[in-house]
Amino acid sequence: MKNSFKTFAIIGFISKGIIYLVIGILSLLAALNMGGESSGTNQALTFLKKQPFGQILLLFLGVGLFCYSFWMFVQSIKDPEKKGATRTALLKRTGLFITGLVYVFVGILAFYHLLTPIEKDKSQTTYLNFLEPTTLAILFVAIGIILAIQAAVLIISVFRGGMLDQFNLEGKKYSGVIRRLGMFGFYSRAFVVGIIAYFFLHAGFYTGSNDIKGVQEAFKFLDQSSFGKVLMAITAIGFISYGAFYVFLTRYRSFEE
Repeated sequence: MKNSFKTFAIIGFISKGIIYLVIGILSLLAALNMGGESSGTNQALTFLKKQPFGQILLLFLGVGLFCYSFWMFVQSIKDPEKKGATRTALLKRTGLFITGLVYVFVGILAFYHLLTPIEKDKSQTTYLNFLEPTTLAILFVAIGIILAIQAAVLIISVFRGGMLDQFNLEGKKYSGVIRRLGMFGFYSRAFVVGIIAYFFLHAGFYTGSNDIKGVQEAFKFLDQSSFGKVLMAITAIGFISYGAFYVFLTRYRSFEE
């Protein structure tokens, strides 16, 4: 494999890890009533922007997220690690391509924050006023179903071990600890994706609302439920674990030739 591909991957892992670390830490502080707030990607970027040298942080983070997207596209199209062209492999490579598209958007969001003044965060974001209620309901139900399937596939993949096997950690020092971090992190992410799926399905079937909800609203939903602070804290720690897992990959992941 080209060293340039590895470099893109490593920079991307760090950038993705930072995003989830910030989301998890802010949400954990909120759960512990220590001054944080339930957080999503947008709020994490806003938080980084407010820090000393925040503009520089966002610049490097935006570039890093594009590096992660590039690595996803390389894995999907060029298959440098020889995953193959079986049905299962092609499904995984398609998933990687979609993930690359998602992080292109997140990278663009980082540059948007870099180039715009700080504004007050909105807990809900509305983008789809131009759609008719019926069309909007169908769209939200479809998104909800896709997210629910994603959450289920993620849980099953982690439980069976395949999700973590793709990172080639076997035989590496501390691989057991890193795998546990990854398992906890992936389960937490699947849990939040499942909650977001519920938001979209509920909006599609019942409310007709065009408010788009994400990770921040999922943490708020946990906070308002029974044992909310405990659930929110556990999930936030899971996001911290997920972020730490990706940061550790920069040292412990092996790239097969």
